[in-house]
Amino acid sequence: MHGLNPGRIESHPGRPLEEHLCNTALLAERIASASLGRIPDKLVEACLLHDIAKAHFKFQDRLKNKKRRFPHAEISAYITLGVTRNIIAAEAVHCHHTSARNNFTKKWYDLEYSEFCRAVSEIPLWPESQKIIKKLGFNEIGSWKEFLPSEDEFEDLLNDFMDEMQLNSEDWLNFRLIYSFLITADRIDALSSGAAEFVPHSLRVDANVVERYLGSLKSTPLSEWRNGVREKVLERAAKVLSGSGVYTLTLPTGAGKTLLGLDLAIKIAAQDKKQGIIYVLPFISIVEQNSQVAKEVLPFVQEDHYLAYDKKDDERDILTKFTALFRYWYEPVVVTTFAKLWDVLYSPRGNDAMSFHRLANSIVLLDEPQSIPARYWKGFGETLKLMAQKLNATFILMTATQPRIASGIELAPTKIKIPQSRYKVYFYRKKSGIECLCELLKQYGFPSRSTLIVANTHKAALDIYFLIKKLVPQEEIFFLSGWVTPWDRKITLKRIKTKEEKNCIRHLVSTQVVEAGVDLDFNLVVRDIAPLDSLVQVAGRCNRHLSSRTGEVLIYEMCNDTGKSFSQMVYDQVLLNATREILLNFGQGDPLIFQETAIAELLELYYSKLSTALQNYGPWFEIEEGKWGGRWDLFETPWCNECTVFVERDGEVREVLDKLLQMDKNFSNRLEVKRMWNRIQQHAISVSEKEMKKWWEAEGSFIIDGEEKAVEKITENLWIINKRGLQRIYSPELGFIPREIYEKYINKN
Repeated sequence: MHGLNPGRIESHPGRPLEEHLCNTALLAERIASASLGRIPDKLVEACLLHDIAKAHFKFQDRLKNKKRRFPHAEISAYITLGVTRNIIAAEAVHCHHTSARNNFTKKWYDLEYSEFCRAVSEIPLWPESQKIIKKLGFNEIGSWKEFLPSEDEFEDLLNDFMDEMQLNSEDWLNFRLIYSFLITADRIDALSSGAAEFVPHSLRVDANVVERYLGSLKSTPLSEWRNGVREKVLERAAKVLSGSGVYTLTLPTGAGKTLLGLDLAIKIAAQDKKQGIIYVLPFISIVEQNSQVAKEVLPFVQEDHYLAYDKKDDERDILTKFTALFRYWYEPVVVTTFAKLWDVLYSPRGNDAMSFHRLANSIVLLDEPQSIPARYWKGFGETLKLMAQKLNATFILMTATQPRIASGIELAPTKIKIPQSRYKVYFYRKKSGIECLCELLKQYGFPSRSTLIVANTHKAALDIYFLIKKLVPQEEIFFLSGWVTPWDRKITLKRIKTKEEKNCIRHLVSTQVVEAGVDLDFNLVVRDIAPLDSLVQVAGRCNRHLSSRTGEVLIYEMCNDTGKSFSQMVYDQVLLNATREILLNFGQGDPLIFQETAIAELLELYYSKLSTALQNYGPWFEIEEGKWGGRWDLFETPWCNECTVFVERDGEVREVLDKLLQMDKNFSNRLEVKRMWNRIQQHAISVSEKEMKKWWEAEGSFIIDGEEKAVEKITENLWIINKRGLQRIYSPELGFIPREIYEKYINKN
């Protein structure tokens, strides 16, 4: 079937195809102009043609018969190639409903010319398609085949592409931009035909807003020092900041990096007319905390992570619903996680790439960037450098433990130090079991000092909790880990903070969830050995606000009954070896004792050693080879099969899960599905399938017909702990309780 088709051609039910194509192109132009300041080459052509093959009768039939399939993106890409003679633009069209492909140049090269022509010849013209032809800059045509090159031209085009044009990082950047603009515009217009006016909000904010906010804060012993640090950093930044680029901000913990980073971003935005501020943090718990600060200082703040839930979504307009559905960065200020930024940069999935263009002409604050696995540092730094050069982006890496990710200009004067050492560090050279902890704690004044103990694994933390609880049964011991739901973590953190504000003694046993960004203060900190930057971050919770008594940080290597270190179960051996070597060579004695003021020297040695040990690894190095379809997870998948476990309390979780399992997962329901999931994620944790099966097997024999099960498997990788399992399988104070921990400490009582 070819030639002129007189019938009405639709892109979606009730939507004329030519209207969708023209709206998508117009929308992409507007978004590109607003965010990038220019229209990328071939973007308009790609948008005008991205769905052109939907004119095929098979697709038109599919609109009525949902069971049929037709590869319209592939054939639309063929026509895009014919019109533009640009394989980058054609490839963006090819995968705009799926994912970027590895080695796509070879796949194009292997395309037979006869198949190329045959597929295009089946796409008809229709009366209104002449609007598309004119917008492409051509006169009326009789067939899409008129755009196609001859067989010789086709072969020359592909040969030139394969032989002369080696794909590089700049090609990837151009592809990623077209991909991002095309998919964003396409999805918006598909969701609402009246969305042609959709353009992200511009950033307009008073440059002195942070200064006024600081004046409203309660004074602490470090307030005067923090104000001095702020003045020195802003003074230096005024001299060295020059718009786009990669910068570092290295300050001791407790120096107020959150507000200082926002202050810098606001001043840069005002000076260079940036389009947005993206604040990136390592953990969701910190995102929630810091986004609240950002919202108190700035208008139009979007909190973006998988737990973000807005009860007003159903009352908002269709365009705002779009941002919720696709996690698109619409507002001028976005607070998000490294995991989301990683997907925006590198994920091959089209929907993940949508916000890529929002990084252009923006200030990106990277808080605690050392949380990115060290194996990715080199490539991540190269990515930042490219985007700073080509997209006028400004990146500021903020931390007390500045890793060698990128060779940026330092914004803090080199001589900024804490007024005096807030703590001493005691590094014990010999590893020992958890049971040695009691004597160690007594030696340093526990329980009369507020104490934080950080373990490397969930089970080790629970063992420590019950050990300490036995030591001081009358004392309240708080507990935090990834096995505690976000809902209960918030409650626990609030209770600890309340005690801190009242200057009451408080004790917390935790995993690494308190490592960075959590504003808690203890006088005694005990930490199982970990990479040096992690040790320093936890030490930042010790005497954080400079009380009169010097704090103490105890580091020793904890091991299980077989003598295996818990650190080996969690961390890269390269990082642990570098940490041990540096600490062991730093001084004599057991324990080795040093002041907080020695931290900078230790970190310099640590990162210097790491820079020679790390290899070229990660998505950047595949990007340089033209492999753009690889999936690189920011954090390694645990060795065990993790499953999502929901904790039921009042029937709400079960009700939502039942609705979700019954709902048709079609496009029109996607926002509602997402909202429902987000609504109950506050009550979810990740636990290994093995741990859940232990409880299932133990509980199975006690189930009576009609009685509620304590734990049950809902679907593959999805479990629920019902109210009958509370306090045994899960408790708000301890989170998930493994079966052996229950038998060891709880059941026998």
